[in-house]
Amino acid sequence: MLGIAAFTGAGLGLLGGSRAGAAVLAPWPTALHDPSHSATAPVVGPRSGTVLWSRQLGGNITPGPVVGADGTVYVATNAGVLYALDPTTGRDVWTVDGGGPMTGETDLSTSPLVLPDGSLLWPGPRHTLFEVSASGTVQWSHQFSGQVLSPVVSGATAYVVTMNGRMAAIRLDGAHPTVGWSIPLGHPSFGSPVLARPRLVVTTAGRSIVAVEDHGTHGSIAWQRSLNADVEVSPSADAAGDVFVTDNKGTAYSFDRSGRPIWLRRVGSESYSSSSVSPDGLLYVGDNRGDLNIVKAATGASVRVIHTGGAGLWAAEVIDQRGDVYLGTQGKEIEGYGSGGQLMFRIPISGGVDGYPALTGTGTLIVGDEAGTVYAVGGSG
Repeated sequence: MLGIAAFTGAGLGLLGGSRAGAAVLAPWPTALHDPSHSATAPVVGPRSGTVLWSRQLGGNITPGPVVGADGTVYVATNAGVLYALDPTTGRDVWTVDGGGPMTGETDLSTSPLVLPDGSLLWPGPRHTLFEVSASGTVQWSHQFSGQVLSPVVSGATAYVVTMNGRMAAIRLDGAHPTVGWSIPLGHPSFGSPVLARPRLVVTTAGRSIVAVEDHGTHGSIAWQRSLNADVEVSPSADAAGDVFVTDNKGTAYSFDRSGRPIWLRRVGSESYSSSSVSPDGLLYVGDNRGDLNIVKAATGASVRVIHTGGAGLWAAEVIDQRGDVYLGTQGKEIEGYGSGGQLMFRIPISGGVDGYPALTGTGTLIVGDEAGTVYAVGGSG
């Protein structure tokens, strides 16, 4: 079994080799924490659920927050504004206006990516990917043909998927990012990419899971597997490179990194919640009934089901180093559960949650809701 430090260090080590040269390990730099979507951080999260601060940002906080190396919380809204917030007070450090609201599919969580030099790649409005410096200056932008999903980085390359069904490689080893290649996936996509291994990038398209190989000068589809229903979530991967995805009928699938099927199993109901795989080999899948289904990643065998108080889980969970689990629900609540499934706290909030949460380096839980309020939750108990 890999320890959390080994797992997260390996995942975030992929950030090295950028324009900045050396990796800077931000505590939560990307969607679901790391390039594999473990959603697991080597920190102790809250036990008693104390709201340390909250902010009204004026737009649905569907985009998931990320956290920089200095603790700054970066969170965007569907109004098309990116905020850098002081982690202690929630006050603005700076804001960037992307030039208009998010349009199209606005209930899908997309997170910025913190690069090793402290700058961010932000999937903003108007199908545009922005590079924003740590001081809040737009340094570069590129307009794609579809809405940009959460980026993932490996070495000096970031990968993005657009909702009209294309994957692109963004080279980061020059003065400014450049688009190295772009290929069609065959169908529209709702899946932010994950890394099964360096240069093998996995996403979803239509009712399939797709692995793309980066050959440097071009990308090619390494393998593609059909599923039983459409997919509206992102995949996840474990330390061995096995990948996992759930479809709209509640079936979970496991494939090895060569595309060979390992197992498939009905896990819960229809799901709009992206899965995550913790370092201790547990696969977490939220569903639209409000159940968090926890199974063994190696076999799909059920470990436990957490019945939340919400009407549905539309985002994703986060997990701390003890195995405690945190999530937001469509029932307008933030909830924390111990590693054995026992409820630790339940906090009423102003709206349902459809954006990915995050943990800071000090174990503070950051959650945004559909009413435009972002919450910082602590409390050691």
